[in-house]
Amino acid sequence: MHQGLECIFDWMEFTIHDLDEEEVILQVLEMNLADFMELPKGRYGYKKQLANGHISVLYCGTEEMGVHVILSGKGCREYEAGSTLLELLDRIMLHDGKCTRIDMAMDDKTGSLIPFDKIKEAIKTGTISSRWKSSTEYVRRKLQDGEITGHTINIGSRKSKMYMRIYDKALEQGQTMPWIRIELEIRDERAQSLQDILLFETQIGQVFAKIINNYIRFLESNEDKNRSRWPTAPWWDNLIGEIGKISLTRKPEDRTVEDVRSWVKQQVGPSLAVLVIADDGALDDIIRTIMEGKTRLKDKHMRILSNKGRKWDPWMEGFERV
Repeated sequence: MHQGLECIFDWMEFTIHDLDEEEVILQVLEMNLADFMELPKGRYGYKKQLANGHISVLYCGTEEMGVHVILSGKGCREYEAGSTLLELLDRIMLHDGKCTRIDMAMDDKTGSLIPFDKIKEAIKTGTISSRWKSSTEYVRRKLQDGEITGHTINIGSRKSKMYMRIYDKALEQGQTMPWIRIELEIRDERAQSLQDILLFETQIGQVFAKIINNYIRFLESNEDKNRSRWPTAPWWDNLIGEIGKISLTRKPEDRTVEDVRSWVKQQVGPSLAVLVIADDGALDDIIRTIMEGKTRLKDKHMRILSNKGRKWDPWMEGFERV
């Protein structure tokens, strides 16, 4: 972190063709097979899906589809409890895998380095030079009193290979302390280009800064009718300079008993219902499964239980041409 800025990976998807789903879990993710549960259905055209928290492994598609892995924002945080996403990228490349989506996020916990109001004003007045052609601003309010609970500026098209979001993360999270985020959503061949770059470039902030500066520049207007000759706004130069100094931040996810309860309800609830209905309402088999599960509890599970109700850290253990 540098003066309130943090850089993280906030989404990652990749496909492996030469390994099956179990080999992907063991050799690429380097995770325990026993920690994954088969869900009732797949997605994205895959018939089957294994999940561990917010990490999904999709398989049983056509031969051309291979095995597809999704780490959502929370999945990235969960994965970082035991490894790093840069190490994962190395293993993806080692097994000839291809990233299909990588999201990078830059967080400003001071509220001053990423000046949200200046960005809004620049978009409103057109003091911007960008490869993107349009932006969309969303404001979410409570109907009861009109209180703003979310404010996001999207730059570019969601259908494109590169897309940027700038939003008030503090509003989204209901926090009083300042927190502004810039996110880059990078897909398909752009994600593969980033994957290649990250094998050799360890200065993540410089990568982030180069990508953004290659796509957008905020300007200071003057009397020159040629916008291309307008100087860069000093605050934008300062932000790009500060971003370039950032290294990747590792942010393992805190887990609680309530996190586990929520996951079970969402992911396992329907399957449990099927078993109970099939057994005419009897819970004997479910109880046996629970008792057997107790014998497989690991240290991370015991630490969640010992801190019931409190947050704990059991899981801590070519863009220039685009």
